[in-house]
Amino acid sequence: MSEPTEQQSGPKAARKTTTADVPEATPGPVAEPAPAADSGSRYEPYPGPHYFHGGRHSPLFTAMAARLEAEGATDGRYLGPDWTTAHRDAFANWQRTLRPKEGGDVSGTPDEVAWDKLRVPRVTPLPKQENQS
Repeated sequence: MSEPTEQQSGPKAARKTTTADVPEATPGPVAEPAPAADSGSRYEPYPGPHYFHGGRHSPLFTAMAARLEAEGATDGRYLGPDWTTAHRDAFANWQRTLRPKEGGDVSGTPDEVAWDKLRVPRVTPLPKQENQS
């Protein structure tokens, strides 16, 4: 028999609470795991180095800029949807945080490793999958 965990005083003093009287905790629902960065559904895939040049206009640059700002890699200049030297400089700062002592690419042109670690949220539509029926 279980040991009493609590005694009451007063008119109901004869009743003792035991550990058998305590309901068991039920586990909550299990959350679905977040999709991996390379799944293509949550983050922007790396578009390649050729994508980052002057004259290019893309909402991807604005999303990238927001992530760079959140990581503290910007210097206060405006980073809009047009690729500028401010974007390049901010990304170079991000590369330097990943590669101390300039042990790798810190050119400011996004590379795949640094891009994946930045985790830019998806702003472009997912590619359509063909029906395989």
